[in-house]
This record gives sequence, C-alpha cells and structure tokens, in this order.
Amino acid sequence: MFEKNILKKKKRLEQNKSIKKLNKHKLAIATLAVIITAGTGAFAIGRASADTSTQPSLIQMIAQKFGLNQSDVQAVVTQYRQERQAQMEANFKAKLDADVTAGKITAAQETLIINERQSLQSERTSQAASFKTMTPAQRQAAMQKNRADLTAWAKQNNIDVQYLFGGFGRMGMGKGIGANSSQSSN
Repeated sequence: MFEKNILKKKKRLEQNKSIKKLNKHKLAIATLAVIITAGTGAFAIGRASADTSTQPSLIQMIAQKFGLNQSDVQAVVTQYRQERQAQMEANFKAKLDADVTAGKITAAQETLIINERQSLQSERTSQAASFKTMTPAQRQAAMQKNRADLTAWAKQNNIDVQYLFGGFGRMGMGKGIGANSSQSSN
C-alpha cells in the first residue's frame, strides 16, 4: 500500500513536471504571438521613429538572434501584418453582412460604417507623428475629441458606435458587434 502511494505521488510529480514544461512552451509561444501582434499593431508608429531611435527594433533583434537577413524578417512581418489586416477586414465585413441580413443595420449604414472605418484608419496613420510630440495629457485630449466626434457621427447616422470602435474591451461581455438588435444612443 505504501509503495503504491509513493508510485502514485511520483507519477503525479512527473505529470506536473510535464504540464509545467508544456505550459512554459505555450507561454513562450503566446508571448511571441503577443509581441509580434503588438509589434505589428504599433508598426506604423514605430516606423515613423525608426530612424531616430537608438534602440534596435524588434525586426533587428529577431534577425540578429536567429542569424537572419533583416530585410527578409521585415518582409515576413509586413506580409503577416497585411494578411492579418485583410482577414480582420473580411471578418468585419461578414459580421456587417450578417447584421444587414438580420435587419440590425441597413445596407446604407453598412457602407457608411466601412467608409468611416477606412477614413479613421487614414486619420490614425496621419496623426501618428503628431501624437508622438504631444504630452500624455494632450494625447488624451485629442483621443477624447476624436471619440466624441465619432460618437456624434454615429448618432447622426443612427449607427451603434461599437461598429466603429470595434467592440474592443466589450466583445467578451456579449456587447460586441451585433450583440443586440437595438441601436445604442451613446
């Protein structure tokens, strides 16, 4: 009986070690995915300051660490970012199409939403450089103004503002795109 308990404990310890090792690998992969995603999300802003930065970029660090050509790493990251962006846009369009079919928004509202999102992306890209020269308080004020302008635009067009903010921070709580049939009047 005593030997069986010892064997069971050893077996559990080995399983725990295997699980911990597996979790470490998952954590490393997840961390790398977060770094790449965050890096590609901040790519436009980081690219504007790449010439003046004294720290090596993520691209440089990966190239150096793995002995790769920096332009090859850059090409892969750029391709990944473009594919990811295209997939996100396709998913968003599919959600909008489903909401049109379900009668939650009209086809005209869908077109307005798509056009406004494209306009917002262009504005974000053009504002990236000016945001870098602002103080945190100025940046916050500018972002609050942008949000207020966007909220007013959405209200004027009878569109739930979540379609333009993408439901970030709210998707997990059942308040994402198409979560309710009534139009919000935020």
